[in-house]
Formats: sequence, C-alpha cells, structure tokens
Amino acid sequence: MLIVVDPTRVARRLRVRGVVQGVGFRPFVYRFARSLGLTGWVRNDGGGVEIEIQGSEPILDAFTQCLATEAPPLARVDSIEPEVI
Repeated sequence: MLIVVDPTRVARRLRVRGVVQGVGFRPFVYRFARSLGLTGWVRNDGGGVEIEIQGSEPILDAFTQCLATEAPPLARVDSIEPEVI
C-alpha cells in the first residue's frame, strides 16, 4: 500500500478558551474553516472548544489569528493554545 503525504499540509490542534459555548462559536468555526478550504473537526469539551484542523501553514496561521477577531458577537476568546500534530 502506498501512502501519499502532501508536504504542504500541516495539522494543528487548537484549544480555545473563553465564552465559546452556547454562542454559535462552533458553527462559526465550521463555516470559516470551510470557506478557507481547511478540513478537520470542532467540538465542545470541559475547557472550551477543541479544534483539529488541516491545511497549508499560512492559511492555518490566518485562521488562528482570525478566530478571536471574527468570532460571533456573544463569544469572547480569552486564549488559543495551538499544538502541532
């Protein structure tokens, strides 16, 4: 079996903390990621929201920076903790 890896794609796990549950943050993340051509998933957990996202590094950087500035009006992002996976 041959496995082809795209060297231009990277994966990150982002832990987002703040007021990010019950304010439309997950649907915002989903729509925003799709609009940038990123893939992955988003879910609530006990500490906030966890995102696993894949795409090119420059787009992932832009996505991460815009999470706080473009978030829904009722959301408040206190921190984003990235992890390369």
